[in-house]
Amino acid sequence: MYCYNIVKKMITFCCIILIFSIVSVEAEVSLTLEEKAYIEKSPVIKAASVDGSAPLQFADERGEVQGISKRVLAEISEMTGLMFEYSLYDSVEEALKSDSDIVFGFPHHYTPDNVVLSNPFLKSETILYINKSMDSNYLDNKIYAAVKGSDLPEGIKEENTLFYNTREESMNAVEKGRADYGYGNAYSVAYYTLKNDYKNIVTIPKGKESREYCIGMLKNDKILLSIINKSISSIDADHMQNLILDVTSHIEREITYGMVLETYGRKIFAAIFIIISILLFSVISNLHTNKKLRVQNKKYEVLSGISNEYLYEYNTKTDHLELFEKSINLFESQEFFNNAVKGLKDILLNNSIDDKEIKLPLGNGKVGVFKAINSKIYDNNGKIDSIIGKLIDISEETAEKEELLKKSQTDGLTNLYNAATTKELITERIKRKDINKTDAFILLDCDDFKDINDTLGHLAGNQILKFIGDSLKAIFRSTDIIGRIGGDEFCVYIKDIPSDNFARQKCEQLIAYIKKTFEKQSMNISISIGISPVGETDTYESAFMHADNALYEAKRRGKSQVFLFGHEFSGVYK
Repeated sequence: MYCYNIVKKMITFCCIILIFSIVSVEAEVSLTLEEKAYIEKSPVIKAASVDGSAPLQFADERGEVQGISKRVLAEISEMTGLMFEYSLYDSVEEALKSDSDIVFGFPHHYTPDNVVLSNPFLKSETILYINKSMDSNYLDNKIYAAVKGSDLPEGIKEENTLFYNTREESMNAVEKGRADYGYGNAYSVAYYTLKNDYKNIVTIPKGKESREYCIGMLKNDKILLSIINKSISSIDADHMQNLILDVTSHIEREITYGMVLETYGRKIFAAIFIIISILLFSVISNLHTNKKLRVQNKKYEVLSGISNEYLYEYNTKTDHLELFEKSINLFESQEFFNNAVKGLKDILLNNSIDDKEIKLPLGNGKVGVFKAINSKIYDNNGKIDSIIGKLIDISEETAEKEELLKKSQTDGLTNLYNAATTKELITERIKRKDINKTDAFILLDCDDFKDINDTLGHLAGNQILKFIGDSLKAIFRSTDIIGRIGGDEFCVYIKDIPSDNFARQKCEQLIAYIKKTFEKQSMNISISIGISPVGETDTYESAFMHADNALYEAKRRGKSQVFLFGHEFSGVYK
């Protein structure tokens, strides 16, 4: 009866496919005699585009060209008889300089004026994607992630821009906090978000421009352009939408269930029968052993109920992991419980959980820390039959250790890194710094701080220092190293910046913010700042010395200023 139901469902599926193929009618293209003659005489047309723009065009795991743009050309091929040969390049420049006849999947703003474009076959709005730590209303002077070869949107400065080879690389940079935000077409942003399961990216329908994707003539072939324009106009809007959905959902249509059953049906059912027989034999032969284990586990479960231990059993042959009843109460919902089971199972399969600490999300933002202890049970052939173990909850102990570590690393007044930790982190960064990256070492202190303490008192002085620390955290990035290294002296190490000017602008922003805040309280509070670009041969000590010299020069020039080491001119806040 089971086999009959499967065959019945497959026949129904084939009927649906047959009906769909009957209803779908290819669009016809009205061509002139000259155009028909062109098609008959034309060799294969070389078509070029840029890789890494999924789902518009990209190379799959087999290296074959895929995507919406290719499918449109395939539709044109079916309608007209034109034959296309596809090539993907790493950049727009390479594609345009190739010996190809056409380029495909290019938006109009990527294409030079001497390349004639077809009618657009796809339109898309641009989407803003930002790191979730950013506020979309305050993106001025933030780091923009751009794709090499693309024009910068209006209002975005090149000095605040980092360039990447592909859209996926730019989104990965925003996800990891190396950049703050970017813009992309809606299809690509959605595709890579689903593919990579980004946790730190927020997408907002707040695009800068509308993009139209076309086919460009590299050799000014007017007849070919006419054929392609007529073909694009002949593609029905509903059919185009179905084509886009088909590509983006990765549906494989070459092999159907009906074809598989027709060719290999008997072999498949025979294989299933043999596999089931083997499994039944294995289950029966191990039933007695498993029964004993369950009795033992029940005893341990009772003991764990009065302790902070959570028992589990993993059957390697059936790939079933059972967490006992007490474990379920740990998690906020069934979803978090299922995720924990999956994660624990993956660790067990990799044999990487013996007497080690693991972290499991419990829900409501809580993460439990557990020590796992296992014991492997072997069958008569010496293979692992199952793994039994327990999770010991050490969350409170771990939290206490982390709190103690945090206290040992931070300054008690400002909650910034203390001097020792700041030096350690910066030294480590300089050691592994990429020579192609630009970093900057910043020193700053409060102008006339001794007079402030003498006139306003040490309590007020402490409040000013705390405010400066809070201001540093607000203006600089979460990936930067910020510390208090002396009484009123602070240090900021900013990583991977577009230019020295970017660091100077950040410092000027900080000076203005602090001065304006205290002016509202009728207080004349200001800071001076020295900046040193970090060179290839720099150490912590040399970078500190250069920044200290720059700070001294800023003080000498009248305070409330920024001086960049090695520059005759520096930015001055007035």
